[in-house]
Amino acid sequence: MKVKALLVALSMGGVLFAGDKLILKKPPESLKKYYPPASKKFEFLSNMYTMSTAFYGINLNINDGNWEGARDWAVKLRDTYVKTSKMVPEWKDYFKPKLAENLVKAVESKNVDRVIEASKKLGQTCAKCHADNQIAVKLVYHFPSFDNVKIEDPVEFMEYETGKYMEKLSNSLKALKVYLIQGNAEGAQEAGMNFVERARQLRSMCSKCHTNKLSEEVIVGKEFEGHLTKLEELLSSDKPNRDEIFKTLGPIGATCNKCHNVHLIPALVQEAFRK
Repeated sequence: MKVKALLVALSMGGVLFAGDKLILKKPPESLKKYYPPASKKFEFLSNMYTMSTAFYGINLNINDGNWEGARDWAVKLRDTYVKTSKMVPEWKDYFKPKLAENLVKAVESKNVDRVIEASKKLGQTCAKCHADNQIAVKLVYHFPSFDNVKIEDPVEFMEYETGKYMEKLSNSLKALKVYLIQGNAEGAQEAGMNFVERARQLRSMCSKCHTNKLSEEVIVGKEFEGHLTKLEELLSSDKPNRDEIFKTLGPIGATCNKCHNVHLIPALVQEAFRK
């Protein structure tokens, strides 16, 4: 008899909903020591992967008829589960060590139905914790924080935190659009040039984390620079062509969205948890 899938929930993070709202819980303070900058070993996350692999190891070995191998993985799962249960005191109630021991005994009995039942009960404890915490933990700890990233404004020649600099950049773009719509060519040229300078400066911010130049090139590389150069040329005309400028702003905005899709939501969640 082959073992059925032991637990899908171990490889699929759950989500906790209340009505039509997604609830994110702030990760406990004690979790910080297992993630950068406190630690580069990712000890807590490493244990999650170990347990997930062990769960599959049990399944795989039983399907192969190797009960001794299955027991080895069950013991590894139990030991890692117990160790992990002590790492974050605030989450101790999610863990049920006895259920991990029951799984070892079920494997030792070589009874497939017992293994399935024990796996299901143990897996439910993992699924509950994932549903309550996994998304928030990923947003907070799997994305670098912008707290210590500063960028020099090429227009005002002052150093700003990332959020403030983005506000300056955005306001330059809004001013450009407002002046264009109002037919104020001089105002549009000044605001537009400020936007171009600030947009170019983004590369210096990206390079502080994206040490791989290829990843940096994908977002603010030659294509992005090409659009900025075209915008600069349009703004330098004696009579800026409003329609052409708005047309050029489209792909520039698309580039901004690429970065925002990766970084903005985690940054907003991290900021909200700091309040």
